[in-house]
Amino acid sequence: MGCPYYNDFTRDCIREYPAIIEHKDFTDCETDGYHHCLIYTIMKNDFHCPHLNACLSMFPTDIPDFYHLMNQNKTIYTYVTKPIFQYCLSQDNHQHCARYQLKQNGHEPPPGLSPEGRLVDINHSTDQQKIVFEKNK
Repeated sequence: MGCPYYNDFTRDCIREYPAIIEHKDFTDCETDGYHHCLIYTIMKNDFHCPHLNACLSMFPTDIPDFYHLMNQNKTIYTYVTKPIFQYCLSQDNHQHCARYQLKQNGHEPPPGLSPEGRLVDINHSTDQQKIVFEKNK
């Protein structure tokens, strides 16, 4: 069985998140692997943080290499997606997100700020092909 958003060889997810077409491998769309797709999970979830789309849109336009790496490396994919499930898709927990709190106070979160408040050096992570945290300055 394949993804319910994969209809007649079209991906409804692309209508919702058009930038993913440049970065996503769609081989799982025709298999049961679609359950692990972040976009599928977001689309089927009843709750979304009001800042979810703004936070997600940062990756394809500003940091495409990191987005590619995230889709190729299971550990990095898990590291990036786990907070999305814990914060962005949680009605009870989304207000505890560091990015949410900054946005609510009128500030733009820095690239690489995780919902837990950790800063990831995205450029260095892409070069090293592993998650690299920024050092305290």
